[in-house]
Amino acid sequence: MNMARLPEGLRGQFWDTDFDQLDPTLHARFVAERLMAMTTPEALRWLLANYTAAELLVVCNTSRRLTSRDRNFWRLYLDAS
Repeated sequence: MNMARLPEGLRGQFWDTDFDQLDPTLHARFVAERLMAMTTPEALRWLLANYTAAELLVVCNTSRRLTSRDRNFWRLYLDAS
C-alpha cells in the first residue's frame, strides 16, 4: 500500500503538527501512537491496513504516550486478531 501520505480524513488527529509534512514511514512510531490514542473507525482501518500487528504491539509495549487504558485495549485487540 502507498504510505506516502496520510488520508485527509485523519488530519484532525494531527491538529498540532504539520500534517502535510508527516510521512507514515519516516514518522511511523509517532503516527501509530497518535492514531492508537485517538482511534476512530477510519484511523483503525488505516492503522491495520498499513502497519502489522507486530509493529503495533511494539509501539503499544514501548510507548510512553499511550495511557494504560489504550495500551490494554490494543494488547487485547491485537492479540485477538
